[in-house]
Amino acid sequence: MIHELSGLENTMDEKALKQREIYQKTFETVADQYGTGACRFFHDCGEYMATLHGFGGVEHVLDIASGTGAAAIPIAQAIPDGKVTCVDFSPAMLKQAAHRAKAEGLENIDFQICDMTAMPFAEQSFDHANCAFGLFFVDDMVDLLSHIKQKVKRNGSVMMSSFCGDSFLPQGELLVKHLREHGLHIPEKPLGWKRIATTDKLEALFAAAGLQNIVIARQSFGYYTTLDGWWEVVWNAGFRGLVEQLEDLDKFKQAHLSEVEKLMDEKGLWLEVDVHFTKGNRVA
Repeated sequence: MIHELSGLENTMDEKALKQREIYQKTFETVADQYGTGACRFFHDCGEYMATLHGFGGVEHVLDIASGTGAAAIPIAQAIPDGKVTCVDFSPAMLKQAAHRAKAEGLENIDFQICDMTAMPFAEQSFDHANCAFGLFFVDDMVDLLSHIKQKVKRNGSVMMSSFCGDSFLPQGELLVKHLREHGLHIPEKPLGWKRIATTDKLEALFAAAGLQNIVIARQSFGYYTTLDGWWEVVWNAGFRGLVEQLEDLDKFKQAHLSEVEKLMDEKGLWLEVDVHFTKGNRVA
């Protein structure tokens, strides 16, 4: 069952609310296709992430920015006598997650619609926390990670996944270049996920949030795809909010893919997807 925790928007300033609305609109739009087809790496990463926790099977886990349940569902399967509480601001994404959980016969998982920056749970409510590809959507990642840590019991852990700096290259750089050439204003500052694309930045982030015993693992989830597959990634993942701003999307798509085609070899188009998994403990 999906529950809505209302009234949290009152704690956000106007800028944060506007940014939240943009992200929410994007995820509401892509929910049906998120994590499928060429975007399957989201679920591949989630399944791998669940194995890194080393659960005993009875824990209560908070899964933040759950989306369609890419990590939450395998975590729930790993703790048959425990429970997963999922948080996301997109009803459409959580609806997909709930459908998947039902199909798997899971009863130890519930879903809460709320903003991850203002979760109303009491301090030390959970044994562990998990956040797959969610932290970099906010400006103040230290504040969010500290907020998450507060919900975890002492000696519990917080784990997050994030893309490495070479993920989606060189196609991603070509996309941004082509968007600028077609008149779209994209700031020179790094895209959200690139702010924490290195191990030193991840270590600094976790340390600033007061987490200790920090461990970082790296895993590759890359694969060969097609031109249509690359466009699926563009259209059904984080790039959609950018390309939707174009006046002539079909013309842009044709021009962009004609350049991307030059990157293909006899096996197809390689999609680089390298992921960091960072884990830290709440000691105090």
